[in-house]
Parts: sequence; structure tokens; C-alpha cells
Amino acid sequence: MTVTEASAAWEVEQVAGELHETYLAVAAATVLLERTSVGCAHPAIRHARRRGDDALDLAGDAQRQLSDGVSRLRTAAGQPSIGDLVEVLDTARDQFSAAAARVGQLPARITTVRQQLADAGQPDLAAEAASGQWSRAAEQLDLMAESLTAAVEALTSYTEGLSGATT
Repeated sequence: MTVTEASAAWEVEQVAGELHETYLAVAAATVLLERTSVGCAHPAIRHARRRGDDALDLAGDAQRQLSDGVSRLRTAAGQPSIGDLVEVLDTARDQFSAAAARVGQLPARITTVRQQLADAGQPDLAAEAASGQWSRAAEQLDLMAESLTAAVEALTSYTEGLSGATT
């Protein structure tokens, strides 16, 4: 792969990453809209839901197109060098590490909110049910952080082996 092709592929991968973040934000907004507009038949709300779904479909297709284009360049270029592979794996490791750190902070925030709800007085059944669900979500997030940390450790071990580094 030429320097120009590698640079183009890298830039398109960055665009794809930003598109993915936007996709997640639109998906969250779509879910929020659906939850708050249950039973609403107003044409503007129906139109907004359809257009949100359309945007998700288009973003998904754009992501596939970007990924396919990068794959085509990489396939034409042949096998990446060990250095290139280590660089990509290090990037993935760093992203997993950042996600683990971010997700690792969420259970404590959930616990704080649950405690505030409990301290507010006699919780009703809905508040108790919500608190229970939040507790289960916090447990899932702890497991997610553990999984990401394990992925970081595995990638670190693998890339050190590839590059000949000693641990």
C-alpha cells in the first residue's frame, strides 16, 4: 500500500469511527423518541420516527461502504507488516482501555443514584423496580469493564510477542 493509500485508509477509518459514534447517538435518540411517544399518532412524531430509522439505515450502509473500501485497499496491498499490525492492535488496545476506564466509572454513579433514591424516603414499587434494574445494569457494566480489561491484557501480551518485547 502506498503512503497515499495508507493515509486515505486511515482517514476514512477515522471518519467511520466518528460515524459510528454518531450512529450510536442517533440510535439512543430514536429509542428515547419511541419510548416517549408510545401511542402518539401525530404525523410529525411518526415522521420523526421514520426519518430517525431512515438515518440509522443510511448510516449503517455508509459504514459498510467505508469499511469495504478500506478492506479493498488493504487486500490489494497484501499482508501488512508486523509493525503495521502492532500499530493497529495497539490502537484497538488503547480504545478498549479507554472504554474500560469509562465504563468502570459508571457502576459507582449508578450506585450513587440508587442511594439517593433510597434516601429520598419511601420508594414506591416503580422506584424499587427501577433500582433493581439499575443494580443489574451496574453488575453488567462491571462485567463489561472486566471483559475490556481482559481484552487489553490479551492484546498487550500478543503485541509484545509480535514485536519481540519482553514482559
